[in-house]
Amino acid sequence: MDSGKSREAILSKLKKSLEEGRGYPVPPHDINTPVFPVPKNLLSTFSEELTAIGGHVISHDNHKELVAHIEQICEDYGTNQVYCLDTAIQRQLATAAFDVKSGGEDFKAMQVGVTSCEFLIARTGTVVVSSAHASGRKMNVFPPMHIVLAKASQLVAFAEDALELLEKRYSDDFPSLISFITGASRTADIEKTLVMGAHGPKELFVFIDKNE
Repeated sequence: MDSGKSREAILSKLKKSLEEGRGYPVPPHDINTPVFPVPKNLLSTFSEELTAIGGHVISHDNHKELVAHIEQICEDYGTNQVYCLDTAIQRQLATAAFDVKSGGEDFKAMQVGVTSCEFLIARTGTVVVSSAHASGRKMNVFPPMHIVLAKASQLVAFAEDALELLEKRYSDDFPSLISFITGASRTADIEKTLVMGAHGPKELFVFIDKNE
């Protein structure tokens, strides 16, 4: 997948179709200049964008802070359990004051699901996840509350940056599913009434380790 060449091909076809039947050429289009300015601070831009649409961003400096924040969220949410399939994250949460579940018998009862991610897109406040991780497909859509653990090094400016890095990372073994999550799941299709959690989690928390 070469997003740059694909975009050029599409724009070239559009230009050709616009010129048909006209007595003048279509002005050249600059495809190399970003429509939006590059964020000066990826972390602050991501936080502002996701918070603006109802998501939650918590940056932390160490493991102790991370665990304390999740413990508080669980307490506020009225649960003493989280569900996680990622063994690395399970080790991170081993000292927490809540139970970390991963068995199939606990899946349907989960209230809080914890996963990792591929990248964070600053300009839109978007979390990029894939089926290549231990959490697979279901952990990003099933739990009422989705907690994402990320690193500052996973922040990128635009969606195309994430796609290019995914291509480099996976090459010919590309994941069967790439999802772009921007805020909690919501819809207003029925009588223009906003409903949260229609197709996925009602709440989205993104924890970002500022030192990694």
